[in-house]
Amino acid sequence: MTLHSVNPNSVKQDRNTSNSSAVAALPVVERTISRSENSKTSSTEAADHETTSAKTLPATSAANLLNIDEDNSLEESSIEDDQSDNNQYAVQYSEEATASSRYRKASNDDAVGSFFKEMARYPLLKADEEIELARQVRIIVELEEKSEALAEALGRTPNIAEIAESFDCSEQQLKLRLRKARAAKRRMIRSNLRLVVSIAKRYLNRGVPFLDLIQEGALGLNRAAEKFDPDKGYKFSTYAYWWIRQGITRTIANDARTIRLPIHVVEKLNKLKKASRELRKDLQRSPTENEIAAALDITPEQLRALQQVQRKSLSLNHRVGKGEDTELMELLEDNNASSPESKISESMMRQEISDVLTEVLSEREKEIIALRYGLTTGETHTLEEVGRIFQLSRERVRQIQTKAMRKLRRPQVASRLKNWLK
Repeated sequence: MTLHSVNPNSVKQDRNTSNSSAVAALPVVERTISRSENSKTSSTEAADHETTSAKTLPATSAANLLNIDEDNSLEESSIEDDQSDNNQYAVQYSEEATASSRYRKASNDDAVGSFFKEMARYPLLKADEEIELARQVRIIVELEEKSEALAEALGRTPNIAEIAESFDCSEQQLKLRLRKARAAKRRMIRSNLRLVVSIAKRYLNRGVPFLDLIQEGALGLNRAAEKFDPDKGYKFSTYAYWWIRQGITRTIANDARTIRLPIHVVEKLNKLKKASRELRKDLQRSPTENEIAAALDITPEQLRALQQVQRKSLSLNHRVGKGEDTELMELLEDNNASSPESKISESMMRQEISDVLTEVLSEREKEIIALRYGLTTGETHTLEEVGRIFQLSRERVRQIQTKAMRKLRRPQVASRLKNWLK
């Protein structure tokens, strides 16, 4: 089912290697957000070269176009977080860190616990800090809007100089503003990861691992940080809640089932669960089919169709039993499989038929009957096909077949074959 990150957080290098997968939980979330941003860029690193593409330039594409080096020093007022971040890149993401995303229960618990510890290192933002950081992040949205307008006006992707000119500043000043915006967004995300965890907990046991829920929620938080407008008067957490919830619910809809259901069907199933729960609470009993259908304003037939798709599929390789040493496939009876007794009986019948044909018919008659009725391979042949094999006419094959069948219908021969029909 999918791990999907901002820059890695500091982790002490003397931490045991055995805990590296758990310690990497928070950086994995941040790397996912970074990858989601980088995936929006096409090929914009050749900043000074004009292209003939008429595509618009997303904010993150324009940001990469400016080719900002995160390790360069800036004015102290704008890089309080950046200076400390330079030392945070020392964390080595081993193969164990990647393997931790495979959700084995023991390592998963360690990863979640370490994620909580790392997350607690970042304090919540005050109201004035939230507003100030959000205003700095607005440069990312403005960059996206102006890049799209320029691309539409020019009929191609704008270069660095053109983007900087639209902001009435130099290229270096634009890079500095964008760096501040990135640092501000990073701080907003880190300080609100508690909200992601709080929302993700409500969707446990829905078929998606907890860390997946957290990371999908972090992607929603990343988008909320870019879209938030502090001048509208509400708190960032109120706005981010819906983006986080959307990211989590969408990944459940897409990844929780082996067979993916359309989003609108998933929404109907959620309404069905909610209606059943409320009716059970109000009636103090299990609601009937008609009561649920009336609550959802659908027919009983439509309700039954929803209940049918609600069933989850189960792999035949799913392990069951106390020690999980048995696959489900081993416990299911194959109705099409033959029992040992029937296989032996069939083998004896074939041998008896072969003996009768050999004793009663000539070699050519035996072969023609075997081909016509599929006694050897199970595949029957037409008169024309048999005629081509023996280089005979269709009528001659029919005559030989009729003569052979007449011999087999003799009472003393037919009685031997009829015994197998009882």
